[in-house]
Amino acid sequence: MPLMGAILADNFIGRYRSTSMIGLALIATGTGGIKPCVAAFGGDQFRLPEDNQRLQSFFSTFYCTVNLGGFMGMVVTPALRRSVMCFGDDACYALGFGFPALLVLVSIIIFIAGKPWYRIKQPRDNVTLKFAACAWYAFRKRLRHDPNTDGPPLEHWLDYSAEKYGPKLVSDMKVVCSILYLYLPVPIFWSLFDQQGSRWTFQASRLRSEVFGMTLMPDQLQVMNPAMVLVMIPVCSGGVWPILPDLPPLQKMFIGGMLAAMAFVSAGILQIGIERSTLQVPGHDQTGLVVLNTLACPVEIAVRGEGIAPVETHGTALTSPLPHRNLGLTATCPYHCAGRIIKQHVVKAELHTVAGMFMPVIVGQNSDDQIRFYFMDPNQFGKSLTGKPKLKVVYVGDTGPNKNISITVETDKRLNDIYYVSDAPVDHIGESAYMCLQPGKFKWHASSASGELSGSGEGYVRAGGVYVLCLRERLGRLDAAVLHAPNPPNELHLAWIVPQYLLVSIAEIMFAVSGLEFSFTQAPKSMKTITIAAWYVSVAFGNLIVILIAQTKIFESRASEFFVYAAALAIAMLIFWRMAQGYNTRDIEGDASSTESRPLLRHRSRIISVHSLSSTSARAYGVRTQDRQTGMWPPRAAVRLATPSSGDMRVTTLAKD
Repeated sequence: MPLMGAILADNFIGRYRSTSMIGLALIATGTGGIKPCVAAFGGDQFRLPEDNQRLQSFFSTFYCTVNLGGFMGMVVTPALRRSVMCFGDDACYALGFGFPALLVLVSIIIFIAGKPWYRIKQPRDNVTLKFAACAWYAFRKRLRHDPNTDGPPLEHWLDYSAEKYGPKLVSDMKVVCSILYLYLPVPIFWSLFDQQGSRWTFQASRLRSEVFGMTLMPDQLQVMNPAMVLVMIPVCSGGVWPILPDLPPLQKMFIGGMLAAMAFVSAGILQIGIERSTLQVPGHDQTGLVVLNTLACPVEIAVRGEGIAPVETHGTALTSPLPHRNLGLTATCPYHCAGRIIKQHVVKAELHTVAGMFMPVIVGQNSDDQIRFYFMDPNQFGKSLTGKPKLKVVYVGDTGPNKNISITVETDKRLNDIYYVSDAPVDHIGESAYMCLQPGKFKWHASSASGELSGSGEGYVRAGGVYVLCLRERLGRLDAAVLHAPNPPNELHLAWIVPQYLLVSIAEIMFAVSGLEFSFTQAPKSMKTITIAAWYVSVAFGNLIVILIAQTKIFESRASEFFVYAAALAIAMLIFWRMAQGYNTRDIEGDASSTESRPLLRHRSRIISVHSLSSTSARAYGVRTQDRQTGMWPPRAAVRLATPSSGDMRVTTLAKD
């Protein structure tokens, strides 16, 4: 297949079309062929209704293996990719893709090797085409029905096709339509469930993630759900569900949906705590003031018409929100500041603000021992989406040119970024772009091109923090190096997000496992794969809704958004429960099938019990073969049949296929 793809790409359709059309089409086709069929094929291995309890355990085990694969994909594959270097890169992506491909190959070999033990049911005819033709015929006939000439309308619109397609197919279609009707609210559940990879991951980036000396990244928390499912499925199968043994699948699905709504309530409560501990960006008609003090003594900042804000030594002060207008600022420091006499200890300035932004102001000292304001560019001090700390380097020069200062920032003995200060920075201040660092210790080094100025130091940054490293020059040397945190690091610990993951994991078990079981057991024998495929289509619609939601910003507060989602899911589940009350649960159909490829009689068999669909009586079949020594099935076998009621013995000869 890789060679064929390369030939098509280089000679016929090009690399882009080969990737977008053929590659993605193969992935979609393979997924569509496996997902709806594997669960139905597994269910076919059980004889119903005798093995109904074992069938329920199968769907739990099946879903457990699905999450085991997801768990391995999130943990093992990235670990292999990072631990091996290949093709000159620090990470081996070839191994990251090759290892899952090898596992798929092994699984195919195991699947094929087990064929002699499978119950394989052959399809009788094209049920899907019959389904569509029958529905179209009934729909047209219902539209053409005239009560004056044709009599009163039939009870169900599908009944109009009973004469042409038979009552059995029409009855099966009614069942499938009633199941599909119940699936209408299901995408709402999946649309919220799949926000673990978007909204909840973003929420985790606002939490303190140090666990046992390690710092976890927000995207690594996505492994929490499959891990909890792996633990909870055995617990639920042996602990929770047996307490309520008579709960049908629809009730389990309703309870699972309500638990998912509770998970979003928990997420909303956590978000309130996050928003209270995080710097909030000013509104559209507001602004904010951030004062960064680089002096070795405290400073008082007076804002005209707003009051006075004290700033500690090397401290940071925040005043927000303020009205969007010009602000009159006055800074005052003591005459004696860390052993120095400040000749001018009061400075005033007029600040032009920008709506929706913070106005950062640095308080420093020039070579003439005068206190002075240095104005940075307007900033929102927003945290990184990945949860990593952000660092901006600001260099405050003296009254002369800055002589090409270069500043390097390193973490874990690795060069992270270099910032160059030009000869003539605006207002004697130069600032770098934000750089994302790994949480922990970092080192910085500043030097001029001539070598006259040099300095170094280190700092410590934590997850979620937004930092400003202020380097102030005075008399040709570095006079101050202060690390400020206008937006402090995350305060709430990652453990607060565990309850919502626990609730949604239990909800997934009760909703998804019960949904698969319901789709298989309630569907007619010839349409089980169709109903399971419809179940996965509802999941796909939920994923589509997630994409649309992720691109919209309807709510100002993320906490309000979570509460609205919880209410929407609760309403959807109440609608689902009302719809489920009108559903008539079908008895599980018997499983005797003439289309099964497993032979009914086996060589050396003595007694075989066969259960009829039309009768509960069992017949005992005594098998008499002409060749008892050979291991091969004889060409013909004589079979004695005796009914328990009459004891009448009949001899039937079966020919080998």
